[in-house]
Amino acid sequence: MSSTAISPALGSTATDRRAARGGTVRGGGRRVGAVAALVAAIMSMTAYCAGLAAHGTFPFGPAPRADNDLRHQYVPFHTYLWDLQHGEVQGDLFFNWQSGYGVGFLGDFLTYLTNPFSWLTGLFPRGEVEFAVFVVSLLSTGLAAALMTVFLGRLRPGSPWLRALLAVGYAVCGWNVAEGAVVPMWMWGLVALPLLGIASDWCLTERRWVLGSFLVAFCWFANFYTAAMATMAVALVLFLRLLTADVDWRVRGRILWRAATMTVTGLLLAAPVILVCGLANAQAQPTDRYVVSVHTPFLNYLAMFMPGSLASPTAPNVFVGTLVLVLALALPFQSRVPARERLAWSLLIVLTALSFVFTPTAKAWQGFALPHGAPFRESFVLSGLLVMAAWVCLARMPRARALLAGAALLGLLIALAYDAQAVNRHALTGTLVGGAVFTGLLLLYARGLRRRARAAVVGSLAVAVVAGTAYSVYAVTLVQDPNRRGHSRTQTMTSLGIEAHEALSARRGRPDTRTVAGPEVFVTNNDAMLLRSQGGSYYSSYVTPETASGLGGLGLGESMGGRHLWPVRDPVLHALLGVGATLDVPGPDRVRLRTVPAPPLVTVRAPGSDRAHGAPEGSVWAKRNAALGARVYTVPDLAYEDPGVAHTPAGRPLRRAESGDPDQGNTFTARCAPGSRVFLHAPALRADVLAGGSSEGFHGDPPVRLAPLKELGEVPADGRFTFTVRTGDDVQVLPADALGCLDVPAFDAVVGQLRATGATQVRVGGHSVSADLPKGSVGTAVVATTVPPGWTCSVDGGPARPPVSHQGLMGVPLGDGADRIACTYVPPGLKAGLAGSGAGVLAIAAVLLLPRLRRWRGMPDA
Repeated sequence: MSSTAISPALGSTATDRRAARGGTVRGGGRRVGAVAALVAAIMSMTAYCAGLAAHGTFPFGPAPRADNDLRHQYVPFHTYLWDLQHGEVQGDLFFNWQSGYGVGFLGDFLTYLTNPFSWLTGLFPRGEVEFAVFVVSLLSTGLAAALMTVFLGRLRPGSPWLRALLAVGYAVCGWNVAEGAVVPMWMWGLVALPLLGIASDWCLTERRWVLGSFLVAFCWFANFYTAAMATMAVALVLFLRLLTADVDWRVRGRILWRAATMTVTGLLLAAPVILVCGLANAQAQPTDRYVVSVHTPFLNYLAMFMPGSLASPTAPNVFVGTLVLVLALALPFQSRVPARERLAWSLLIVLTALSFVFTPTAKAWQGFALPHGAPFRESFVLSGLLVMAAWVCLARMPRARALLAGAALLGLLIALAYDAQAVNRHALTGTLVGGAVFTGLLLLYARGLRRRARAAVVGSLAVAVVAGTAYSVYAVTLVQDPNRRGHSRTQTMTSLGIEAHEALSARRGRPDTRTVAGPEVFVTNNDAMLLRSQGGSYYSSYVTPETASGLGGLGLGESMGGRHLWPVRDPVLHALLGVGATLDVPGPDRVRLRTVPAPPLVTVRAPGSDRAHGAPEGSVWAKRNAALGARVYTVPDLAYEDPGVAHTPAGRPLRRAESGDPDQGNTFTARCAPGSRVFLHAPALRADVLAGGSSEGFHGDPPVRLAPLKELGEVPADGRFTFTVRTGDDVQVLPADALGCLDVPAFDAVVGQLRATGATQVRVGGHSVSADLPKGSVGTAVVATTVPPGWTCSVDGGPARPPVSHQGLMGVPLGDGADRIACTYVPPGLKAGLAGSGAGVLAIAAVLLLPRLRRWRGMPDA
């Protein structure tokens, strides 16, 4: 059973049947439709690749594709997936031991890695994961085109070949080219929109409720974020189809009930994704410190409908190709489409477009919170609506008058927006030429040509669609090229990265100690996953406050409001976190592995040792002394060379250095024991600090970015340490307790004590850790990780309880004495989500079994 005006179950009008029979647009059978869908997939992927190749963008040339989050998040996360598939991961689906010194992973997995094509990553070499991620986006593009070709046939019968041409415009829309293709998990949103549209059509035909529920669950599992947007858009289309259909309200109500129950059941099946990711987001670092605006100048927004346009600051990326644009603009004048339907589609498109730039409705599209990144992530749904409207127009082949009116509106759009900031010369050229070509070919096709001539026109349209789409991809790629913005990037896994990965893989110290890549090896913000180390680098939307504040309180740096943790080179932090080897870069394209004595991953602190030990309360030095359980830092007074600058409670205000004057700065002197190692902790400082002939840059910008603790040098024999702070900012303050002097012999003694009293054996599972302790250990067992929600620990096989925070690290109180501990991590929301899935399965079982039970008992079906 196939759909007509709305569905055969609801009936089709005589006008609809005449339009389908009248020779203006001819449909094909299922086999032809399947071939057309395949052709649409091939055309869309070909056009996208051709646009990249024309510019020489990876993988077709030297221009980098991996920039920003693609480089720093998605490629490393897919590398972790590769390790997971090959049994080489340090952790599992629940927990990631490699990043941030141990973080929950299921939320990351369900957010970044559940596009079904992501699972192809394991078929590629590990060093080619960036190419695998490209393939994920490319295949998603092709599948989106194929499914849109199918769905348009459900929306209105007609030529599958013409549907395929429109579907290409949807699959390679502006959202894909400018935003989606470099975010592989979002690309499933392009697939979800037509897939959910097909499921909604089954509601109209009152069949396949169970399969529709599974499709809803599948889309939400593959990417709940864009699936939510696609679900909203499909609901709007379903309402439109019901309102414009000639059926009574009783039938409309029955169909809406069917769609609602199907959606709710699908959401129940996908409950683990929704609850795990929802709780991970709720428990993550807040983003309310970012101010995001959806305000868009009218002409810039209008210009975004021109293929190849790109705005800065960003605007909704909504272009779908000139063919779609001409037809969508012609729809209000298409007299073969009922006036009520034309009005409904026009209003839906206009209101949807306005909803993107009105803050309350924009928040509704985004899950009621504007993101701190690109603010128009829902733009693909408007592209989908434009394609649907174009097909509603084309399926009843518009007359020449309607086509010319659409072309005139396109000309007006160009005249109004040609000088807008978003328009580049390629966008303007492509829209002008495309508008003329497509209008001419459509006018020719509308004349009722013979079969061969009609096929030739369709072939010409296909060539023009591929060429125009490729040109728009080229235009956007050219503008987005990071090298044009001064960012010279190479492939993510460079030769240095490969050498670092090989060196780290050769040494497997865990579970005894960790092996980390030093900050000098920096390749991405998630080097720990990319290089398979076990360090502090971690960039995710789900960094918890417990992890960020715990590590930040011990001196780790952070950016993006605490959602990106910076690795640091620091002996005390390494000792606290069981780091036994560090990879550094002694020269160009060379790496070296250095080993140091380190405590095990589970150590024991004596009762009462958790105190400042003489350091200023609340300072990083007090927290470190308390975390180690001994005094290793002294905090000297800072003598400022300019006594005329008053000391404030916050610290010492700094003079601004004039540009080009290397002698200007703020010089400080401190006294510490000779041979001590000197460290500076000033999270808010934005300045260069010079000491002993070397310079360290501090790049604080609170609350978004906090600088990490850094080593300045060694105290000379006279006990005087001098350093200079040069800043170009007017308002900078050096905290009074910024400087800490590490007593090296005392620190070495503490490390030796921790090794002697620490765990005799540590066992680390995918999401668990257990340890055998010296007999009768008292005090607190400290596990070298932070305490995000989800951990429970038991002592000597006793009841499981949540651990405590030991200066940001995971602490397990041992009571009167203990011999072993065992801790397990379960992602928050997983159990409730599985219960929801069980409820969804029961609902489907009831739908499948109740009719049979009624027949078996001789009861009539309802």
